[in-house]
Amino acid sequence: MRGALLAEGDGFGLADVHCDGGHGAPGGLGVPEQTGRHGLVFVYRGAFVRWCDGAEALLDSTAAYLAAPGSEQRIAHPVGGDACLAVHLSPGLLAALAGGSPAVSLPVVPMDTASELAVRRLVALARAGDPDGELAEAVVRAVSGVLARRIPHRVAAGRPRTAAHDALARRTRELLLADPSLGVIELSRRVHCSPHHLSRVFGQVTGSSVSAYRTRVRVGRALDRIAGGETDLAALASDLGFADHAHLTRTIRAATGRTPSALRAALAASTKIADSYPPKLGG
Repeated sequence: MRGALLAEGDGFGLADVHCDGGHGAPGGLGVPEQTGRHGLVFVYRGAFVRWCDGAEALLDSTAAYLAAPGSEQRIAHPVGGDACLAVHLSPGLLAALAGGSPAVSLPVVPMDTASELAVRRLVALARAGDPDGELAEAVVRAVSGVLARRIPHRVAAGRPRTAAHDALARRTRELLLADPSLGVIELSRRVHCSPHHLSRVFGQVTGSSVSAYRTRVRVGRALDRIAGGETDLAALASDLGFADHAHLTRTIRAATGRTPSALRAALAASTKIADSYPPKLGG
């Protein structure tokens, strides 16, 4: 078995786990293993048999399961190896997504094609280094989607009971305008609701995901600095929370169709034209 940490975030980690099928005796269950943390395990290639708490299940891309600390499991590979995405969750984040408690006992959860695609998107984002800050929101959506299939009443319990949706979205926008480095999990703590509820409501009210709105704020700040003559793009990228100079350039080009240097020239020309025609006062 081989595992590699793909990414870590606020209360979560993603690991890519591969097994060549030599786990345990052929056709039989392997040696007992202790699970060390909370986590959802998604199979995206191959299959394996898992025995845990007296139940045995064949797992492939049509099913996921939730691991809990201290559970004893045994694994076998009757049909070859497998590749899995393990989404490790802190007790705090799992509690926030599951209605206030990390104590969740889930049997095997069926996965449809849309859910499988979401898992593959998580793998791609993590391997790419999450340049646009979408990973946390994607993790929240994927985990909440699985939990909602089995404990919908608990997932819904993360909704605030007194704040209107538009007020929640407005407060989130205010926080992002003050600090566009905040991610959806930290934002949910500050507005006192579950990350899943925040992500869903923000999209309904604004028509944008939290990460897309955050990128829009960053681009706006960058354009303002560039229009003011900023030339140190590395410092600008650092100040605005971009990964590096190249990330800043890619994001601005995707949003505007122009590079920062081209925008600087165009905005400087616009400023000169405006300055040459001062407004006349009076008749």
